[in-house]
Amino acid sequence: MDTELEQLAEAARDLAVAARDREELSARAERLADRVARGRFNVSVLGEFKRGKSTLVNALLGLDLMPTGVLPLTAVATEVVYGPPGATVVHVDGSTEEIDLSRLSDYVTEAGNPANERQVRRVEARVPADLLRPGIVLVDTPGIGSVFRHDEAAARALLEADGAILVLSADAPLSEEERKLLVALSDRRSPTFFVLNRADHLSQAELDNVTLFVSDALAAELGRKERLWRVSARAALGARIVGEEPNYAEGLEFAAFSEAFDRFVLLDLVHARIATARSELGRLAHELDDSLKIEAATAQLDAASLRERVERLRGAAAEQREAFKDECTLLHRDVDALAGAIGEALAEFAVKAPSQCDAWLVDVAQSTPVSHLEEQLRRAVESSVRDSFEVFRQAEAERAEESWRKLAERFRDRTQDRVNTVRAAAADIFQVELPQLAVPEVAEERERYFYLFLHVGSSTESINHALRLLLPHSLLRRRLLERAKSDLTQEFDKHAGRARWDITQRLDAVSRRFENAMAAELAGSVETILAAASRAEELRGEAEAGRQEQQRANEAASKAAEAALTLAGER
Repeated sequence: MDTELEQLAEAARDLAVAARDREELSARAERLADRVARGRFNVSVLGEFKRGKSTLVNALLGLDLMPTGVLPLTAVATEVVYGPPGATVVHVDGSTEEIDLSRLSDYVTEAGNPANERQVRRVEARVPADLLRPGIVLVDTPGIGSVFRHDEAAARALLEADGAILVLSADAPLSEEERKLLVALSDRRSPTFFVLNRADHLSQAELDNVTLFVSDALAAELGRKERLWRVSARAALGARIVGEEPNYAEGLEFAAFSEAFDRFVLLDLVHARIATARSELGRLAHELDDSLKIEAATAQLDAASLRERVERLRGAAAEQREAFKDECTLLHRDVDALAGAIGEALAEFAVKAPSQCDAWLVDVAQSTPVSHLEEQLRRAVESSVRDSFEVFRQAEAERAEESWRKLAERFRDRTQDRVNTVRAAAADIFQVELPQLAVPEVAEERERYFYLFLHVGSSTESINHALRLLLPHSLLRRRLLERAKSDLTQEFDKHAGRARWDITQRLDAVSRRFENAMAAELAGSVETILAAASRAEELRGEAEAGRQEQQRANEAASKAAEAALTLAGER
């Protein structure tokens, strides 16, 4: 893995040097080289003070590494990386100090370093843990509230990491600072894991209630549903230190969370980043190669012939842009039709579903003591709506995603036709060979289509206490049952409307992002060719010696582009 990253970084840097006369392309290649050369993938472990972040880091590593205890850490981030055991302390003045891992608490805890009197900016701890081998850096952060208040740059770095783990506590869920953090996290595109620690402090019923509360709060703040992992980091660490796997106790999910995180590291993060780097390197190399070919082909043309050919290319490109606009209109029509079909399915479901839940309401009405009947019927209504909508939502979300994917793939194929039509026109006009380009595939990250569940409230037609005493129990049961059935119908209708709005908004957002990405692909292909022709015209006025020097530079650039294309798997 390291060798692969090193090769990609070296090829990107060679490309940056070769393209130095093309400032924008060279800068993009240099940024790619820097990104890949670092080969580090930061995962920030975020949360309030005393939520168990350090214990969770230790549990993931299976090592008693990070200091833990009742006192909070100082405002010092600790980066845990792969390497021989040891640690580097970076001080505020830029100086560094090597220490043994056993001395970490002297630098990162309030007891060992009160008020950060040692002037520590950060600590890098090295351990030979397999989880970190691919270049993963676990960043154990101080209480995020203090970071956000006092260090905006540090807060931004934590949020812009390649991944994040937000640690919440089951016995003190969602402080005001944590809600602020959720707002900051709401726009993150990188994966974030949400962990509810200390789940073993609650009974199963209490844990279920807290899980529901926190899950709904996450969805409301983030604008999307997220998996909430219920764990006991302390119990998991204790098991792993003695070589055992954490118990699959009822309600606890550390083993499943750890497996999911491992998959994220090995599949989603490292491999995806390498694949992205290869793709970007190939794209940059193609642009440089195209530019060199066009420059060489136009070098012998007189000014009038060059201008005439450039105008012909502009005309061909304009035709394809107009065709692209027409296809965007068709895409909007198809997305609207998809949203309409989903809306019809939701409306039909909202009409039919209440009758399927009536039998349960009748059973509750007949079997529950009158003193608790109103509350039990309210819970039955809420549960009926929630459970029924969850089953329907999953099926409808899958249908929406599959339908969207088909629309997107068709639109991508048409965009690729436009791009390659322009390239074919340029190849004909300038008499050069320009291979067809593959427009990037539809993103594998699936959009999450879901609704935010609205809690079912009490009926506005509550039966007062006096009337309860006067009505015979049989009549009271009937009245409460009738009202529950009415509430059920209203709730299904309300949630159907909410679900339709949510899915429509998400379809619209994802289709516009995709449309913009495809428009950029078409524009980029055209501009690369036109820029090369313009550059050839500028070079025409240079002296012979300058042209010869430029020719040698172009030959070196061509070799660099060829090498990059080979490494990217496109030769």
